[in-house]
Amino acid sequence: MKKLIAALTLMLAFSINANAQDKKELTASEKGKKDAVELTQFLGLSATQSDDFYRLFELKHKTLEDKTLTAERKAELNRVIEAKIRASLDGVQMEKLDKNPDLLKKLLN
Repeated sequence: MKKLIAALTLMLAFSINANAQDKKELTASEKGKKDAVELTQFLGLSATQSDDFYRLFELKHKTLEDKTLTAERKAELNRVIEAKIRASLDGVQMEKLDKNPDLLKKLLN
């Protein structure tokens, strides 16, 4: 009986471990949506602003998937994304975002 319980426990442990490794990578669209939702929830953005940021972040993630992207190009992309974020938000929203550097860094990288 002990051997049967031990065998079932091992089988269960290995099946859980195998399922944990099957996590799929998020697509650029899913990553963009996640970033836009985080920004929208943090700043309380309108639906239109949220959609605009979704498209911006989706484009960012699609661009970052390019394996031939150089470090200079990535730096330029980050600069452009930050400029678009700053241009889209009003002063109060941008001040609030600047006070959360972790979120800003996550949105830019």
